[in-house]
Amino acid sequence: ISNIPSFPQMDDLSTSLNDRARAYLEINCAHCHQKEGAAKTSGLYLTYHEKDLYTLGINKPPVAAGKGSGNLSYDIVKGKPSASIIVYRMKGLELDVMMPEIGKSLIHTEGVALISEYIKALK
Repeated sequence: ISNIPSFPQMDDLSTSLNDRARAYLEINCAHCHQKEGAAKTSGLYLTYHEKDLYTLGINKPPVAAGKGSGNLSYDIVKGKPSASIIVYRMKGLELDVMMPEIGKSLIHTEGVALISEYIKALK
């Protein structure tokens, strides 16, 4: 059981915003968005320990998001959640837009707020 990773809770304010947001992305997105995942061809890797800012989505154009891009140019735009595809997709409920793609019928408003706050803080 000691091999099971643990991550900060998104509402644990004693943990940094970066760590809380990165943990959220790991838990909710990285099952597909990793080098071995179903979304590996996207080049967007949202694992907690990813170091490459480009593969984390910063100033990275989408590979094939199509309608899912919302006519936005980059997965994450530092300081601008409303210009970031990741936030657009997290807010979506329409097929071909929403993320995660399955098991979603509601917008996780707390998650959107956390990732938006994280993007705003990026410099």
